[in-house]
Amino acid sequence: MVTDDRRTRYFGRSGNPSCTERHNVAAAKLALGTVLTAALLSTGASPAAAQTAGEPPVSARLSGLSLFEGSVKIKGQAQKTGYYCAPASSSIVLQVFGVKRSQDQLAKEMKTDPEAGATKRRNTLDVLNKHLKPKGYMFRLTYGKDRPGTLMLRVSQAVGVLKRPTILAVRGNKLPWSKADKNYGHAIVAYGYDKAKGTITVWDPNAAKGALGSHVISAKALAAIVNDVPDSKMGGVYTLSKPLLPL
Repeated sequence: MVTDDRRTRYFGRSGNPSCTERHNVAAAKLALGTVLTAALLSTGASPAAAQTAGEPPVSARLSGLSLFEGSVKIKGQAQKTGYYCAPASSSIVLQVFGVKRSQDQLAKEMKTDPEAGATKRRNTLDVLNKHLKPKGYMFRLTYGKDRPGTLMLRVSQAVGVLKRPTILAVRGNKLPWSKADKNYGHAIVAYGYDKAKGTITVWDPNAAKGALGSHVISAKALAAIVNDVPDSKMGGVYTLSKPLLPL
């Protein structure tokens, strides 16, 4: 478990203390012990806990750090058309934030193109942030291709710290459960992870038999098929952060 090793240090002048100083120190220690004991009793903690009273509680030390494993509850959906993966994944994610938007509504906002059978990634990003910025959150696109450690970090930050799912742009035909032969871009939802096992849990909205639903895949295998687009300076990982105050 990752913990904060920082300790509070007290500095004083060097040399031996005088009798008065020793008396003052003893009195201060007695007063501090009384306060700590009262605080411990009020919270139901045992006196033995006083030995670590100078350290913050575990929950505080772990604040902002992802645990070894985690997941968030989502309400999965099947994409309504063969090219609605971005609207479907976005609808699933937004619901967890309390934003209810149908796939059709999001497809309209994202300008999903039925002729091209696709949604531009930049449009997906802009629409997600339009709905999330008033709540203090925002997504940005980062690279994850062949970077399993980075991918695990991004997913665990969203799921383990912010308690929200995120979206990954991948090469759909390369997913282990896909039966497609033709290359195509795809969007899936990442909503769980296990660092010890090196796995990430995803929801695939693809309505095809054997594809729709939850899947556990290794971070290494998933990173290998992240659909980064370096030429357009767009990564395939929707990286979530909470840098803003809610409006």
